[in-house]
Amino acid sequence: MKIKTNKLLILSLCVALLMPLNGCDEDKLEISNPNTVSQLDFFRNEADFRVAVNGMIHPITAVFFWGRVVHTGPLLRSDAFNVVPFANNTTMSTLQGVPGVSRWATDMFPQLYQTIFRANTILEEANEENLPAGSVRDEILGQAYFMRAFANWYLAAFWGNVPLVLNTPESDEDFFPSQATQTEVFNSVIDDLGMAASMLPTTWSDNDLGRPTSGSALALRGKTYLYMQNYSAAAADFQAVVDSGVYSLLPAEQYNDNFTTENENNAESVFELQFSPQDNFVWGSDTPLTGSQSNFYIDYSPPTVSLDRSHYINPHILQVFEDNGDTVRRNATIAFDYPGATGYGGVPFLEDFAPDIEAAQVAGVDPLFTRKYAMLFAGTRQELPGFGQTVGVNWRLVRYSDVLLMLAEAENELGNTANAISLVNQVRQRAQIADLAAGLSQQEVFDAIVDERIMELTGEGHRYFDLVRWQLADDVMGEGSTIAGGRHPKSLAGESAFFTPGRDELLWIPVPELNANPNLVQNPGY
Repeated sequence: MKIKTNKLLILSLCVALLMPLNGCDEDKLEISNPNTVSQLDFFRNEADFRVAVNGMIHPITAVFFWGRVVHTGPLLRSDAFNVVPFANNTTMSTLQGVPGVSRWATDMFPQLYQTIFRANTILEEANEENLPAGSVRDEILGQAYFMRAFANWYLAAFWGNVPLVLNTPESDEDFFPSQATQTEVFNSVIDDLGMAASMLPTTWSDNDLGRPTSGSALALRGKTYLYMQNYSAAAADFQAVVDSGVYSLLPAEQYNDNFTTENENNAESVFELQFSPQDNFVWGSDTPLTGSQSNFYIDYSPPTVSLDRSHYINPHILQVFEDNGDTVRRNATIAFDYPGATGYGGVPFLEDFAPDIEAAQVAGVDPLFTRKYAMLFAGTRQELPGFGQTVGVNWRLVRYSDVLLMLAEAENELGNTANAISLVNQVRQRAQIADLAAGLSQQEVFDAIVDERIMELTGEGHRYFDLVRWQLADDVMGEGSTIAGGRHPKSLAGESAFFTPGRDELLWIPVPELNANPNLVQNPGY
């Protein structure tokens, strides 16, 4: 069962009472709204805190972050996707963004700080009277630490140097914080995830499936250490996730369950965002179940279905599958013409994708399309609405296979190549392909991990981060790259979409934030 953030009580409470209280000095202007509850009257007991926790999570799943905009922009920046330009909608995904011009460029940043503000409020309001020490207190505060870390992780990964806000504002100066370095933000993430790991349960009951666990916290902390190149600490956290015995790989025949509504929150899921199908879409709403539905249909559906013209998969991605004889993951990742291939609603591929194949021919690219999160399982093209809100597929943020591959990378960097090969082979065996040979060199194992992450994780939002932290982004996506079947990976957007070192590792700080806070400085190159 998915987390139910659908009680419309959550909505007005969390929207109103988890906002800063800017009081007025004149008593006559202090008018109470009978339809809301003030923060002073809230946080009385466990029930209030549980409502607040759901409100804290919502900005992450809402339209202006994971519900829509993060896909339109940053997650499609990698070499896997040859994005069809669509005015300002796709300037982030084509690496052509201009601060103050590009659509969606201002939306994600404040969404993350909403979650941080709400997490800070929960942590500050808890005391022995309203939330006595014990397992319930740990569950609630553990989620607050986890979500604050989660929000700060993406702030640091996307924007680099950002304000590190660990308290609710108390003075005018607190509303104008300076930027911390990316390292300082990641160190704070590590601290928060340590608290979360010590407080959160190993598993939740059926009514709360999908909430972060101690394993979620350890996995994200390990990922943070990995990005900071602290390989010993990363390996220790990933190994703790493995040793917990909670997680396992789904069998090959269920691999595709990781990307549909089937078998959500399964044994392979370390952390996934919960989405529910709905009809009452309200653009940009901060009310659960009126703006947090699954909107991936737009950005991952094929070009003639997408409202934003979508993208094509570059042929070098397919070639990695072919070179390894991997059909299990290939067929779950790429929609193309292979024996038995189908499109929407089980219609034969060549019939269903005929207009998209024609569009690819006109564009001069290979007819390779995204399958993960494209909702091909949910019905025919005619049965699905443009925004895809009636399909509530969860987004799997951390899977056990990812943990195994990150552990393999850490072990390899520590010189433990035999351990790394064994870990990679666990993932390959699930895919029913040949093991890596024993005795590979450290560089050969690294190269194998790079390819394995393509086969296992393409379309899940990891590739661009990987290329940047491996310092391979310029090689793969920079000027002169012809890795994509003799073309640049962003050939449809033209030369202005070449990766620019020293700029494109990060997004630009939104101009409204710079205008509002004189202590912020724009990222290099913008």
